[in-house]
Amino acid sequence: MAGIGRCHNCAAFGEFCEGGTQHAADCRELESWLDSIGGLALDASLAPQPEFQLPPFFPQLLNGLEVPSLLAREPVVAVGIAKALTARGRVSHRAIPAPYATRSLRSQWGVGKDALLLCLGNTLDSYLERLWAVQADENAWGHLQALGFNAATSLNFSIYLDRPRLEHLVNLKRSWLTVRRVQDTSGLVPIPHLQWATILDLQRQLRYAREQGFHTLTLNLQMIKRQGWETVAAGLAVIREEAPDIHLLFAGVASLRRMGWLATLFPTASFTNITAHYLAQRHVRLRRDDIRLIKEPVDGHPDLILAENVRLYRDFIAETVGRASSPQPQANLGRLYVAQQEVAAAMQTRFGYNFDEAVTAAERLAIDEAILAACQHWLQTGSLDQGFRGSFPDWPCAACVPHPTLGYLLDGGRLPLDAFLHLAGLARQVDEEIQTFAGLAGY
Repeated sequence: MAGIGRCHNCAAFGEFCEGGTQHAADCRELESWLDSIGGLALDASLAPQPEFQLPPFFPQLLNGLEVPSLLAREPVVAVGIAKALTARGRVSHRAIPAPYATRSLRSQWGVGKDALLLCLGNTLDSYLERLWAVQADENAWGHLQALGFNAATSLNFSIYLDRPRLEHLVNLKRSWLTVRRVQDTSGLVPIPHLQWATILDLQRQLRYAREQGFHTLTLNLQMIKRQGWETVAAGLAVIREEAPDIHLLFAGVASLRRMGWLATLFPTASFTNITAHYLAQRHVRLRRDDIRLIKEPVDGHPDLILAENVRLYRDFIAETVGRASSPQPQANLGRLYVAQQEVAAAMQTRFGYNFDEAVTAAERLAIDEAILAACQHWLQTGSLDQGFRGSFPDWPCAACVPHPTLGYLLDGGRLPLDAFLHLAGLARQVDEEIQTFAGLAGY
C-alpha cells in the first residue's frame, strides 16, 4: 500500500499501471513528456494498412551488392534506417556513397525494381532520440520514399524492464506516433513495432492495431543484451490467443532453434536478419545439420555466399512449417545429432556425468562441429592432435578470444575432456560476438 500511495498521483497509475515502489519518483519526473505526445492512450486515428505480403525469409542488407542480379528476383529486401538516414533525419552517405550519382538507394544498391524495399526502424537509442527531436524540421519518411523505399517499420524505442513504468508507456506511445507520421508525411506503408513490458501493454496494442485496420506487425528480437526473453515468450502466447489473424515479422532472429520454435508457433510469420549478409561479407557460408548452424569459411564472391545463406534460412522455415502442419517422424536425425548422442553417452559411462550434464556438455561441444568431431574421434580411438584448435579461429570476430592448441591446454595440466570443453567455451564466445557484431552492423 505504501508503494501505491506514492503512485496515485502519477499519470500512469490506474488505467496503465498497477503501481509499485521502486520507480514512483522517477515516473513523476517523466510527466513533462506527456503533453508532447498527447497523453498515454493509443487514440490517434490511423489509416488502414494496405494489403501486402511478406515471404517467410528475406535478407537485411548492410550495403549494396556487386552482383545485383542475385537479388533481382527477391520479392522483399530490408535495410536498417541508420544505413539510409543520419540521426538528423537527412539522407546518409551510406545510402548514396557515390558523388553526383542518382539519389536512389534502390538503384545504387542493386535492389530489383519490383522488390518491396523495407526500412527497419531498429537501431541504437541515441540515434532514435536525435531523430525524434528533429522530426518536425526534417521529413525523414519523405526522404526514405525518395530513396526508393516502399515500406517502413515504426521506430523501435527500447523498453527496458528495469526502467520506470512511465518510460515504458511513453516509448510505446512514441513508436505508434511514428506510424501516424509515416502516413501523414509519405506514401510509405507503415508496419508498427509491437513491444511490451506487461501483458496489459500488449493487449492494448493488439486491440488498437485491429481497430485501426492493421494486419502485419513487427517484433525486434535482436536483443543484443539478451534480456527480456521471458517477457516476450509470455506475450507470444497472448498473441496466438487474442490475435491469431495478425501476421508477424520477426527481425533479428539468427538461431535456427529459436526461428524453428517461432515458425511452429506462427506458421505464417516472416523473418529477416542481418546475419546472412554479415557472414557472407566475411566469406562465411552457413550450413546446417538438424538445427545446428555451422559456419564454414569458403572462397567465393560474398554475393554468391549471401544467396546460399538466404536459401538455408528459407529452406529451414519451409521444412519447419511443413513438419508442423504435417507431423511425421524425422528419418534423418543428422550426423551432428548422432555425434552428440555418442559423446553424451560416453560422458555418462566413462566420466560419471548424469544425463542432463552429459547432454548439456555435448551441446556445448557442438557449437563448433570440428571440436565435437575431434572429441568423438578421441573417445573412439584415444588419439589426440596436439595442434588442434577447432575451426572457430577462422570465424569472424575470433580475434576477441584466445585460441590455444589442444597440446598447449594439455601441457597446462588439463585433462583431454576438459581441454575440449574449454575450446568449446571459446567457440561459444566467438559465436555470441558474431551475433552482437552482426546486430551492430545493421545500425
